[in-house]
Amino acid sequence: MAMGQRIAGFTLLELMVVLLILALGAAVATPAVMRLADKLGERNERDQLALYLQNLPVAVMNRGQGFSLESTQGYIPLRNAAASSPLPLPDLGEGYPRIWVPDDVEYRPNGACTGGVIHWELSGGKRFSHALEAPLCRPRSET
Repeated sequence: MAMGQRIAGFTLLELMVVLLILALGAAVATPAVMRLADKLGERNERDQLALYLQNLPVAVMNRGQGFSLESTQGYIPLRNAAASSPLPLPDLGEGYPRIWVPDDVEYRPNGACTGGVIHWELSGGKRFSHALEAPLCRPRSET
């Protein structure tokens, strides 16, 4: 190779600078991406529970047999509170979702219900409530 000729390519220093910039960008972006993933997971859990409550009157009517969410003294796993549910229960993790029903919510064989409030605890510890207004008991998020 003749003196003064240059070989095309990158130096080790240039590659190290680019890798450092990429690493810093990833370090800055990671917490925001993790928060977004947590919010989307929580939203998915809320949507699954709202869908469960929304479909419950139709499932009761199709079965032709009443169903009751009996009052609880605090948060208990949904699978314990709604063991005889006509719908498959949403599974959001070991022992979750947890439910607290202050007053009985009765679903009659025709799909009508008495109304009430249902409090939920998600797998991440977040809590929120659904108000159920008689007779259709469509869930309305309170918190």
